Amino acid sequence: MKAEPYDSFRQRIHKAAEEKNLLLRAMFELTYRCNFRCGHCYVPVGYKRKYGNKELKTEEIFSILDQLRDLGCFYLGLTGGEPFLRKDIVKVLRYAKDKGFEIIIYTNGSLIDSEMAGELKAINPNKVDITIPAMSERAFEDITGIAGARARVFRAIELLNERGVNLGFKTCVLKENEAEIEGIRGFSRRLHIGHRLDDAPSPCLDGSKRPYNHRSSALTSLVKSASRDPAKEASCRSSSRNGLFPKTGGGLFGCGSGLTQAAITPCGELKICLMIDYPKYRILEISLKEAWRRLGMLVRSISPDGEYGCDRCGLYDYCDWCPAVSWLENKTFTACSPESRILAKARRGP
Repeated sequence: MKAEPYDSFRQRIHKAAEEKNLLLRAMFELTYRCNFRCGHCYVPVGYKRKYGNKELKTEEIFSILDQLRDLGCFYLGLTGGEPFLRKDIVKVLRYAKDKGFEIIIYTNGSLIDSEMAGELKAINPNKVDITIPAMSERAFEDITGIAGARARVFRAIELLNERGVNLGFKTCVLKENEAEIEGIRGFSRRLHIGHRLDDAPSPCLDGSKRPYNHRSSALTSLVKSASRDPAKEASCRSSSRNGLFPKTGGGLFGCGSGLTQAAITPCGELKICLMIDYPKYRILEISLKEAWRRLGMLVRSISPDGEYGCDRCGLYDYCDWCPAVSWLENKTFTACSPESRILAKARRGP
């Protein structure tokens, strides 16, 4: 029998999860604190001060993990901030592993020493996903704002790779590292480790566009030379008053956010995804099951409106627009994102 393509299988799994109202995938932000000072970070600096003393206690995290398992969650991403700043990170990882989650840890890697690498080998997460912002020391420190950061991160990679811990790498293209991308890709290929690339930074959770100051110069040039043709503007913001839906069918959240996946804040609040900070339902007060029910009702109630025009835009096949981008830039789930449109033009080419 011919094996079913993975994408087709994945779609069937997510469709079945949506029909059964299962929270299949969760991104758990364990902290907003970070030991790096990256200017393009989507977490506002104020969040680290505002929520630093409101983080979940270890037992509260355990309770939420129990509730996630009861709701059918299988894929668990543990992120931050920098998750290894939590003193209980090993306990959390062991508990999650014992619960049977498929675990991916998203980290800058700088706090992983020989002892922690040994712990991770024993716990055996499905992946430790490390951000590599640059290859050269100068660019690395320009981006992270921390002296000696490169040496610590690459030492962590060495320690984990020696122990056979499954790794992944990612990089966001910035003006500070655009000349380093090929070097990062070459490094990843030499280690036979997968590497993924983000075209450009995202706005902060509070809507600040400060991270856009770090866009690569190639993209900045494209922004300055982008067409201001009113007809093209209208095309991207054309009315959908006839009730047309995205080409993918269904509602706006084709990624499954709020339907089969969601995010949890360091304070124990359920929200649609990492990038949408509204609404937030307090899990420890109303239970994860009730928070998930309310979130699902909200997401299913959101549909294309007069702001939505993706179904008629010629850039559709090249665009990575999503409701999260729209929310961050416009505080609406349906409006066109100028940044997404610019990136789509770059992908399409002349």
